[in-house]
Amino acid sequence: MLGVGLEQIAEILSRLESRAISVHAKQCVRLRHRRSTCTRCADACPTQAITWQGSLKVESDKCVGCGNCATVCPTGALEAQAPTNAELLGQIKAHVAENRPLAFACSRYLETTRVPSAQVVRVKCLGRLDESILFDAIVDGAPSVTLLDGVCADCPHAIGRTIAAQTAQTTNALLTAWGVTRRVGFDAQQVKQAETPPVSASTADGMSRRAFFEFLRRETVRATAVTVNSVLTGQAPLADSEAKLPKGELPTRVPAKHQPLLTALRKIGKPVIAEWSGGIWTQFGFSEKCNGCQMCAFFCPTGALTKIEQDGKLGVAFKLALCTDCRLCQEICYRDGVTLSATIDLNKIVNDAVDTFLMVDVEAALWKLSPEERLKTLLSN
Repeated sequence: MLGVGLEQIAEILSRLESRAISVHAKQCVRLRHRRSTCTRCADACPTQAITWQGSLKVESDKCVGCGNCATVCPTGALEAQAPTNAELLGQIKAHVAENRPLAFACSRYLETTRVPSAQVVRVKCLGRLDESILFDAIVDGAPSVTLLDGVCADCPHAIGRTIAAQTAQTTNALLTAWGVTRRVGFDAQQVKQAETPPVSASTADGMSRRAFFEFLRRETVRATAVTVNSVLTGQAPLADSEAKLPKGELPTRVPAKHQPLLTALRKIGKPVIAEWSGGIWTQFGFSEKCNGCQMCAFFCPTGALTKIEQDGKLGVAFKLALCTDCRLCQEICYRDGVTLSATIDLNKIVNDAVDTFLMVDVEAALWKLSPEERLKTLLSN
């Protein structure tokens, strides 16, 4: 890492820990491997509280708790608090129960408009809203979901609007892929009282659509609360392997915002459009340049990649659902043997499918590496 050691990165990142941001430093791809070039958190920070210019710099007094960094962080190294995703889902639940249109707005918007705060879910910045929140709001049965951006144009934190627009676009694409007709939209003026779209008579299994959404809402809220609360209490969430790690292994952890999204998608069922290239996930593969070193799996922060040995060959197992498109596996491969495809099969998400890639014979791998290549492999560890 240029200009700063790995232990220093962890210490510097910890300075962001606050009521607004939870830090899981070991999930930062820049900490996990020096070849990572990720600067997403810094690029999204409107106050330059985080900067990557040769080395990491954090000025915690500049942090306004907007949550933008948590939204764009693919591995959950930074996660938004106050409110947490579970708390936001609780507020969404109240709106849905009363069949009210749902709107999100920042504090600045509510301070400069006459919209009753009871009609709006307040967030520090619209950029704090990730796909799991917006998607859940729709499938929970909200008549409409609107992001109130009337003050974004002249806001010093306007990058949050850009992030929110990308999140809304991805969410709407997901809704299309699963055949859900409701959408997330923006409204610079006010909360519109939208009519509830027509409800079809039943779903494929005979359950009424309203009953289906109610069931989905309960299950999604419950799963989110378990996941997020486990993070806050220090207990290991689903797919968290940080406890009792073998010596020399790195922890893996599914971001708190990722698991509830997976839960919601699986509750809906199979997508109506299987091919997807809208981000969030990416399909792993490898080329003939791969020598079977398995470093891609060793450094994977979410556990999407794991090392395997099968039929006398070295390889990796890849679970697409756990991938968060951080691209660390590709960046660290000094042989350029990792291939990533933006186009994926959404059925693999629903089915929790695992792809097995066998790369080289175990015996061949022992003698195939030159002394220089062995040294490179050791240095990459």
